[in-house]
Amino acid sequence: MIHRTVPTHTTTKEQSPMNISSSQLSRRAFLGGGTALAAFGALALAGCATPAAPGATAAANAATKAKTINFYGNSLGEEALKPAWQAVLDDFSAEEGVTVSPVIYPYDQAATQLALTGSAGKLMGVGQSGGWQVLTPMDVLADLTDLAKGLGIPQGVLDAYTMDGKLLVMPLTAAGIGIITNGEIAKSVGIKSGMTIEQFATALEKIKSQDSSLIPYAAVTKNPDLKDAAHWMWGFGSPVVTDDFECTIGDKESVKAITWYKSLQDEGLTQANVARADARILFASGRAALYDDAPLASTFVKTNGAAQNIIDNIGAISRPTAGGNESYNRAWGSGLFASAGEGELTSRDFITYAATNVEAATAFYKQSAVAPAAKSVADQIPELAADKFQTAFRTEVSEHARGAAWDRVPVTAQIDAAIGAGVANILAGQVDVQSGLNSLQKEVQGLLDANA
Repeated sequence: MIHRTVPTHTTTKEQSPMNISSSQLSRRAFLGGGTALAAFGALALAGCATPAAPGATAAANAATKAKTINFYGNSLGEEALKPAWQAVLDDFSAEEGVTVSPVIYPYDQAATQLALTGSAGKLMGVGQSGGWQVLTPMDVLADLTDLAKGLGIPQGVLDAYTMDGKLLVMPLTAAGIGIITNGEIAKSVGIKSGMTIEQFATALEKIKSQDSSLIPYAAVTKNPDLKDAAHWMWGFGSPVVTDDFECTIGDKESVKAITWYKSLQDEGLTQANVARADARILFASGRAALYDDAPLASTFVKTNGAAQNIIDNIGAISRPTAGGNESYNRAWGSGLFASAGEGELTSRDFITYAATNVEAATAFYKQSAVAPAAKSVADQIPELAADKFQTAFRTEVSEHARGAAWDRVPVTAQIDAAIGAGVANILAGQVDVQSGLNSLQKEVQGLLDANA
C-alpha cells in the first residue's frame, strides 16, 4: 500500500464534479477538479499506466529551468475560458522570456491523456488538475508546498492535494459543496450558520408549516450526487475513510448520520429522487428554500430563471453538525500541478504567476464567478468584495472545505458512485441503515485495498 498524508478530520471537485449541463461544461472543466475522470483513466489504462523509467522519476531528476514548457489541459479548447487562460500564458511568456506550449485535450479525456504521457516518461510542464491522481504512482509530480505558504488557502483544501507530506497540486479555486439558502425564507425561520442538526430540522419544520407546497430542503436524494452523504457523516463524527485508508462506514456515527438524513425525507422535509440539477431548478423557481451546491449557485439561479428577490437574497450557511463536531463541506475546486525535474523551476514560476497575479485572478473571477483560492489574492479583487453571495460563501462554506481521503486515489469516482448507490438504497427503503452501510463498507474497502 502507498501511504499518503490525509487529514484525519478533504474533494472535489466539489472536489467532486457536479452534475452540470453541457451548456455549462466550460465552467465545469475549469472548476470541477476532475476527480471522476481519474478512475476512468486508471481503469482504461490498467496495462499502460505504469511508473515511468527510473531516469524520468522525480527522485532521479534535479529541478531545472527550461525555455519551453507544456501546458496540459482543456481550458484553451473551451471558448468561454480560452481568453482568460491565453492571457495568462501570453503574459507569463512575455515576462519570463519562455514559451508555454498548449497540449489540449477534451475534459473527459484528461486522465487518459495524462496517464499515457506520464507512463511514457514525457510529462514536462504544468497541467490542470483534472485526472492528476493517475500520475501519483509514477513519482513525476513536483512538491509545491512552499508555493502555498502565506497565501491563505484553507488547510483542508491543501490537505486534499497532499500525499506523503507533499503538495502535488496548487489550488487555484478552493471552495466546497455548501448549503445554499433563500435568504428571505431562511431569515424568517432562523436558519443561520452554527446550527445543530436538531435546530436545523426544527427550522425546516417551520418552513413546512408555513407553506406545505414548499420543499424545505431540496437535499440530494438521488444518484449520481449522493456522495453528498459523506460530509453529513463527517458532521456526525465519522471519518468515512481514515488516513490509512480504512473505511469506517457503518460505525455508530455514520449510522446516526444516515438515519437522521433519511428521517428528513420520511418527514417530508426533503423530497425523494432529487438530483443536483433538479435541486437547482426547484430552488430557482422558488419551490425549495435550501439546497446544496458549489459557489456557482449564484450563476445557476439566474440561468434557471429565478425571480429577482431570490437572486438578490441568495445566501450560504455553514453545515449543521451533531454532538459539537466541526462543520465540513466536501471540497470543490481546481488547481495546477508541475512535473518534477526538467523544466520544474519554470513550471513552478508559472504556477506562482497563475495563483497570485491579481490581474489574472480578477479575469478568472469575472469569467467564472468563483473566488481564487488564495485569500491574499481574493482580498485584492474589488468586484469580489462587492459580491455579497461569494463573500458569504467563502466564509461559511469554503473555509470549512475538506477533501475526502479517497480523492487521492485513481478510483475516486468509483468510491463516490458506491457511496451514492448505497445511500440511495437506504433512502428508498430497500435495506435498513445498518445493513446497507455494512455492505457499503465492504465495497468501499475493497476498492481502497485494490487501489490505495
